[in-house]
Amino acid sequence: MAAATVTMWFMLAQTQPLHGAARATARIDAIKTALTVGAGTGGAAALLLALRRQWLSEHTHIRQEAADAAAEFDATERRITELYTAAAGQLGSESPPVRLAGLYALERLAQDHAHHRQTIVNMFCAYLRMPFTPTPPLDVPESDLAGLSVPERTTAVAAQQTAAAAWEQERVVRVTAQDILTRHLWVGVDRGENHSWPLNPAPKEPKFWPGIELDLTGAVLLDFEFVGRRVEIATFAGTRFIGGANFAHAEFIQHGYFEGARFEGGSAHFLGAWFGSRVIFARTDFGDEPVVFDGATFTGMTFFHGAVLNGGVSFEAARALAEFNQNWGRVRQWPQEWTERHLTAEERMPLLAPKFSRWPEENLPPGCSTWTLVVPDDGSASTG
Repeated sequence: MAAATVTMWFMLAQTQPLHGAARATARIDAIKTALTVGAGTGGAAALLLALRRQWLSEHTHIRQEAADAAAEFDATERRITELYTAAAGQLGSESPPVRLAGLYALERLAQDHAHHRQTIVNMFCAYLRMPFTPTPPLDVPESDLAGLSVPERTTAVAAQQTAAAAWEQERVVRVTAQDILTRHLWVGVDRGENHSWPLNPAPKEPKFWPGIELDLTGAVLLDFEFVGRRVEIATFAGTRFIGGANFAHAEFIQHGYFEGARFEGGSAHFLGAWFGSRVIFARTDFGDEPVVFDGATFTGMTFFHGAVLNGGVSFEAARALAEFNQNWGRVRQWPQEWTERHLTAEERMPLLAPKFSRWPEENLPPGCSTWTLVVPDDGSASTG
């Protein structure tokens, strides 16, 4: 309104020299112009006020949405923490069914919440690292029962049977923990058709958990099945594999640690396995059974020094990457009487069978320098 008044005064001042009808007409035009300016100024002010109200409303809404999202996130995390704590508590129960329920609850939690998977995997690994005697309690010898009264004999036999039942129940729980842990590491790709290099980054299995690290140091694992599994880092240092272990087609993206591990009562299979930056079999006791590394691929530093191979070892069609990360050493340490050599000028990389390897060796030119062969050491082989 002040703008309209000033404008009208100015316009009227400019009409002073006019007289009569002309002066009246000019005054009317000045008033119209002043009112128009005033209306425009007021409209602009109203528009600015409306825009400010909208801006405040939108930002208030955004802040409210952010606050609601934060509250929802906090509530979800609290719920996850409560579920995790309850399930972890179940693992400490004296009742095997309750421990099994805890395992399955943790599995479901990890499947639904990817950012908690490694923590839950760590819990599974910690459970498997707990002390466990791999053989059931023996029957009470007759010599120990001799001379006991009937009630004492009955009590001794009942105690042994109770211990044997508890051992079997714990064995079932541990095998279940192994199965749950490894089922989510299954790559789920067709190795006969997929020749991606170095690895297919997108497994087809919807329940696959990528980027997982295992720490099973000193664990006791029973009839361990790791066929076709993929893991970022796996530590089996000092682990006891009871009944053997099958790592055929397993993929260790970064490191595989088997230092001081023991394979008892069964063989170790690494058919077509893939080893990444480093694999350590130093002082690994493979027992008296033959060990198979046929078709295996070694892309980094390899340690076999001090390994016990009483049953022998096979590296048929196994290969090693010629140029590898040498942060942990420049020369691979193969088992005694084994070495690696380059292909000759006309020699192709052998292909054990399509299903044993994901590498398109048939497409490699003769004498390709990308790979070296792992071969028996006859004194003439050289990797230089």
